[in-house]
Amino acid sequence: MRIQHNIMAMNAYRNYNNNTSALSKNLEKLSSGYKINRAGDDAAGLAISEKMRAQITGLDKAQDNAKDGISLVQTAEGALTEVHDMLNRMYSLAEQSANGTYENETDRAQLQKEVTQLKTEINRIADSANFNGIQLLDGSLSGGSQVNNVAMDTSVAIKGVYTSANAAATSNLAGLTTDDIGKSMDYIITWKDANGTEQTTKVSLTYQGDGTVDNAVTGSNYFTDVNGNKYNLSATGILTAAQVTGAIIASLKADQKFSSNFDVAESGTGISFTAKEEGSAGAQVVGIGIASNFTTVTQTFATAMAGDVTISTSPMDSMQKFAGGNLQVASSADDLDALNAKIFELDGHKFLLGRGDTGNGLTTDQIKKLGSDVTIINLADAAFAAADDAEKLAAEISRVTGLETKAYTAAGPTGSGILEGDIVFTKDTLSLTGNSLTLQIGDTSASYNQLNVAIKDCHVAALGIDGMDIGTQAGAAAALDQIKDAINYVSDVRGTLGATQNRLDHTINNLSVMQENIQDAESTIRDTDIADEMMSYTKNNILIQSAQAMLAQANQVPQGVLQLLQ
Repeated sequence: MRIQHNIMAMNAYRNYNNNTSALSKNLEKLSSGYKINRAGDDAAGLAISEKMRAQITGLDKAQDNAKDGISLVQTAEGALTEVHDMLNRMYSLAEQSANGTYENETDRAQLQKEVTQLKTEINRIADSANFNGIQLLDGSLSGGSQVNNVAMDTSVAIKGVYTSANAAATSNLAGLTTDDIGKSMDYIITWKDANGTEQTTKVSLTYQGDGTVDNAVTGSNYFTDVNGNKYNLSATGILTAAQVTGAIIASLKADQKFSSNFDVAESGTGISFTAKEEGSAGAQVVGIGIASNFTTVTQTFATAMAGDVTISTSPMDSMQKFAGGNLQVASSADDLDALNAKIFELDGHKFLLGRGDTGNGLTTDQIKKLGSDVTIINLADAAFAAADDAEKLAAEISRVTGLETKAYTAAGPTGSGILEGDIVFTKDTLSLTGNSLTLQIGDTSASYNQLNVAIKDCHVAALGIDGMDIGTQAGAAAALDQIKDAINYVSDVRGTLGATQNRLDHTINNLSVMQENIQDAESTIRDTDIADEMMSYTKNNILIQSAQAMLAQANQVPQGVLQLLQ
């Protein structure tokens, strides 16, 4: 029998400590509600749980972000509701002003006053509509980053130049008599203003004199223009071409309305009309006619003076363009990184030019790796050629993006800056400087968890009604189409906002379901199963009491040695 070491007591004490530690963990789990309170409890489970907690937190905040996005969209769309109402009111006013029962100076002027105020209010709404200080309708959110890996520039706006036929065939302007005194020859120009409204300007040359053939010295027979200038007939009764041309030009320059739209000059034996404004903002000459009420002079001079107008230079607006020859061309020798570096993007759509010469075109494997979102345009040969590839490139861009483009296989008008091989956006304009609002609607930074909200500029200039004037009947008639286009423009903006709001509603629902399912999974890993833990607690509690009792018994065993010592 040994008394230095009580092995039975040591064994009972060890089990007692183990049971106490287990009971302590039971109490910790029951009191905290978590079965993993430290990494020692379950290192792998802790790591998984913490990642899930971050995801759950992200999903919860993403729902809040989406709700804020809906609030922003509703704010913008609500402001445009009133813009629509004002445009409809403008249409009603324009329809009223277009009726012939009103006078310009009194009735139509009053109608225009309301239109002016409505336009001012639309601009005020566009400037003031904001959410948390973020401007919504002023064009600052019209969308940027629509062009990538493409060197965009703009062409130069060109003024339209229109040339008439011969101003006069003077050999037939003879035989005037006293019956023709006070009668006139009219030079009639039909033209369209910037709004497309057809206008007519008439220049009259009136015959004055005694009706007898005289020479230019006596001045007995002459014509006068609108300015009162005299143009004497020659001794044979002829008015020279230079005189007729000069009289017409002088009269047109004196016409304030016409001269504010055109520069007039002599052009050979005819007259040239150059629009004051470039592009579509400039007026256009569409026809020239001749009329007279002479009684004796043959009218064959009219065929030489009138007729179709020649468009010497077509008007052209400033338009966005890029040089197709500057785009990088991919080949079968490129790896995936090189291919991606050569992709160019327009309006959110990806394109890639591929070599067309045999043996160097992109392989099936390369195309598969690029993905289905890249439109590949195969060239006719190894490099871009304007004659063969420009039209194909423009057609593919228009097909994929819906943007209207034109390929120039030869240089554009002189001074336009358009070169051979340029691709010109003839109607649409890509936003190169505007920004879009990015909503974080997922738990990661991946692009699919971000939503870009772009809202076009809603000032009256963007709506195309800044110059609208219903102060005249012709202006009111033209305004009807302008207002319809503006209504469609605002409808497009509101439709985009409505679609965005509906998408965000579905986004919130999806995020909510994901959060619920991941929270359930995380709870399974991290949370205490109370029933199971109570069973363990009861067991360990009993074992502690048993270990205490056995420790007491083991401590009594060495007492038997005393009997040997008696």
